[in-house]
Amino acid sequence: MLIIDNQTDSDLSEDIFHAMLDLVCREEGCADKDVNLILSSDGSIRELNRKYLGKDALTDVISFSSSNEFTPSLGDIIIDTRVAEQQKSNHSLLEEVAYLFLHGILHLLGYDHLAAASRLQMETKQEYYWLKCKELIR
Repeated sequence: MLIIDNQTDSDLSEDIFHAMLDLVCREEGCADKDVNLILSSDGSIRELNRKYLGKDALTDVISFSSSNEFTPSLGDIIIDTRVAEQQKSNHSLLEEVAYLFLHGILHLLGYDHLAAASRLQMETKQEYYWLKCKELIR
């Protein structure tokens, strides 16, 4: 189950995020897990980045995995839609936020991009799922 807390003025279709999570979790074997998605635009993500990741900078997405394997939650994903708007290039805000959401889901599932080998694995997964998820947006 996906719980969305949209703290912004952006009107983004929540159905797409639900469908994306369902798609990824079906294939990754986490269909019974919950995810909390917070959409923010006030820059508060910078404080989370500083406090929990030691980086005093604005960022687009942060994921916090559940540390307890016995809970029904995979964790939390926070996306700054203002940052997403600034970096969206030639596609819509919804596409950019959806791509960031997918990135966050993969982090919650344990994928990372710190080392070259794990980066390649995560990028491959992200592109694989993105091709499937783009169909949901159009």
